[in-house]
Amino acid sequence: MSSGQSRRRFLQTSAGLGLIAGLPRSLAADSAVPVPAPGLLFGPGDIPRIRATLGRPQFAAFWKAARETGPAADERFLRDQIRLSNRVSDLARAGQILVRSSFVHAVEPDAGQLRLARLALSRVMEYPRWDWILDRGGRTVGVMRAPTTCVAAILAYDWLGADLGAAERAAIERRIGEDAGPACRRAVLGENSHDFAAGWTVDPDEKGLGPLDVSRWPEILDGTNLRIIATAGLTAAGCLLRGRHPEAEAWCDEGEASLRLFASRLPSDASFPEQVGYWSFTFTFYCLALEMLRRSRGTDMRGVLDFPAMARFALASAAPTVGRTIDCINIGDCSGFASPPPLAWIGREFRDGTSQHLLARPDAIHADEATSCLAAIWFDPGVPPRIAADAPLDRQAAPGLVISRSGWALDDSIVCLRSGGPSNHEHADRNSVIFMAHGERLLTDPLHASYSRSDPKWLLRLTEAHTAVLIDGRGHVYFDDLAGTHSSTASATLLDHRVGPDWMCATSDAADAYRRAGLPAVRVLRTIVFLKPEILIFLDQVTLDRPASVQARFQAYNDDGNGSVAATGGAFVISRPGSSLRARVASRLPVTVSAGRLGLPSSGGVYPFAEVASDQSPSHSILTVCTAAPAGSDHGPLLLEADPVGWHVRGSHRGRAVAVRIAESADGGAPSVIF
Repeated sequence: MSSGQSRRRFLQTSAGLGLIAGLPRSLAADSAVPVPAPGLLFGPGDIPRIRATLGRPQFAAFWKAARETGPAADERFLRDQIRLSNRVSDLARAGQILVRSSFVHAVEPDAGQLRLARLALSRVMEYPRWDWILDRGGRTVGVMRAPTTCVAAILAYDWLGADLGAAERAAIERRIGEDAGPACRRAVLGENSHDFAAGWTVDPDEKGLGPLDVSRWPEILDGTNLRIIATAGLTAAGCLLRGRHPEAEAWCDEGEASLRLFASRLPSDASFPEQVGYWSFTFTFYCLALEMLRRSRGTDMRGVLDFPAMARFALASAAPTVGRTIDCINIGDCSGFASPPPLAWIGREFRDGTSQHLLARPDAIHADEATSCLAAIWFDPGVPPRIAADAPLDRQAAPGLVISRSGWALDDSIVCLRSGGPSNHEHADRNSVIFMAHGERLLTDPLHASYSRSDPKWLLRLTEAHTAVLIDGRGHVYFDDLAGTHSSTASATLLDHRVGPDWMCATSDAADAYRRAGLPAVRVLRTIVFLKPEILIFLDQVTLDRPASVQARFQAYNDDGNGSVAATGGAFVISRPGSSLRARVASRLPVTVSAGRLGLPSSGGVYPFAEVASDQSPSHSILTVCTAAPAGSDHGPLLLEADPVGWHVRGSHRGRAVAVRIAESADGGAPSVIF
């Protein structure tokens, strides 16, 4: 037998697990750790209900993938490919395999899934540390990977029950009690008291990260999604070990306090500054912590937040498009829609039809995410799916978004203007605009920007990759990547926002953000007028303290290779398979309208845009009038005219008469819009 075969066989044994966890040989072989009654998230009586849920059409893809996708590849990864120096990706994958296979075996016992779960557990336990941040004493700080791994191990402990050997259960309890629980506590206490946490550094043995300065992370993470990840790990550790560890009750208390503190800091409108994708990650773990506290200690915290209002925020962030049925308004790094677990929990706990409506969409249940098992645990089929009657078509959301839509169907139109202040996971996107119509992204915010400045796709984070304004070809202030994707200092101020039965107008000034980049900005006003459902008017007014050129960019979606931009004279057209956008341009100064593409290697994708460029001047006023139409349909005739103090837009488009006057303000404020 080869040494590799011997090692692999050893790792599959309970004795091997005990030694990997650092247990004495006698304990690994002889201890009889009692198996508590399962129930941190569900008990034996819930399994028939969960099986019935997994038989529903919307869960079919997830359940098939959970049982059938790549068991051989997972075993190969766990046996031969996993790197114990990489916690960023490899430990994450091992934890996901552990959760998924444990859930499948708990619901539908399967020897192969049990074997895979135990193998995943053995490799997870083999890691000397579960996170990549150290405190000043060299101890692990459980900021992200430690708490997610802690939760994975605890769920496996709870769900596999007596199918784990005594040594495996003892190893988990010891690892949680002596390592993971204290590591998560250090993270939470460090976020509570930034001075207490001074001295955080990256573990030099971690090979899954580039250069990273985490010295400010206690402050940076305090109000972000990662506070809740650490809190969930701490809470889960306390709930598992209650009555068997001297600190367990204190961990539960500290977890509850952190959950309440986080809730107290959220916007009053139930939106989420990091946007809906990070809301999903955060509240998957938030709801998990609430459930464990309630089931373990009887602590009911369902009233700590207005969870149904959060579901309406998720609905407002939804942007179904052809080919991306779970698309979203992707401000900043947010590129995915609301995950099913928090929606399922809100639907069940509050009989919330909006959550249930969102879960009923095609592909709403993620087939390839292990946490979708939580949605199956929490889903209640008795809740009728319906959009809340008070869900508005027009709203503002943190950190300064103006969202307007014509309706909730695939063919409806959606506009989002990004005003406001800094936020974690942000882009250099002040005054940028997203516009979707007829199931297509017509003016887009780039998806999947890189987290590392060394990657060319870092460019996708910058102003020049957004539907926004440049001054002398430069965008507004941003940050380097040494401390991660934290908040910048850039702000825009919403000067005006009004809505009517079939229109919306808003004006935002982003001059502060450009001044912070050393640009001569006095005013960078963007006014948008949305005539629902298919007409979007831009007025960009830029006032400078010295002459400079101005460029207004309009980004096309081409991730699938089906987007294009063409420019002719004073107009441009963005084409997608399902619809098109036609734009007419007028300006007080001569402008050129052209088609271009971002300066990125074509191997990583082609990113086309239209650009309206105005030459050197201390003052610029550019009017861009866009119409949307289904593919093959004509765009109506619109006339753009200037008067001494403003602009007129007249004509019609697809049956809608247009008569709009925009009067520029003499004092530099928001212009007046008259219909």
